[in-house]
Amino acid sequence: MGDFQYRFLDRWHVPADPGLTWDVLGEALLYPEWWRSFCLRAEGDAGPPAPGRRVRLLVRGFLPYRVCLEMECLEAERPRRLASRVGGDLVGTGTWTLEPAPGGGTDATLDWRPAVSRPLLRGLTPVARPLLRSNHTWAMRRGQREIVPWVADPDGVHRAIAATRSG
Repeated sequence: MGDFQYRFLDRWHVPADPGLTWDVLGEALLYPEWWRSFCLRAEGDAGPPAPGRRVRLLVRGFLPYRVCLEMECLEAERPRRLASRVGGDLVGTGTWTLEPAPGGGTDATLDWRPAVSRPLLRGLTPVARPLLRSNHTWAMRRGQREIVPWVADPDGVHRAIAATRSG
């Protein structure tokens, strides 16, 4: 898949402790609640992140297409690490690493290594690689911005997580 592979290394500063940040990033079923500009729909296994749990996401960027991602949790080490295998329109791996930030909050790094599997995107990749990279950057910048008000209400985050897990 050489020409269809990407590697993104994204860094966010989240103004919340690593435990709360891990809870938010690990609860993919709630992405449509806080990462509204990117995640249109999430469905799958309820419960805390754990190896084997699966979630399907329908996501978009600024480009006029939607992407289906099927994520399976591979590692869940609270509050430091979340790793997933991804299938669907993109295949590969994504790993969030969380560290306490100097001065407070969390430094969150996503090492995202997708390859394009969807035929339309594969066809566009050779000529549109810079545009597809920009689309990723657009989504991640919005995620960085949209997580801030969500983590500002830790009690609300935990209520939302409890509601998702109870069905």
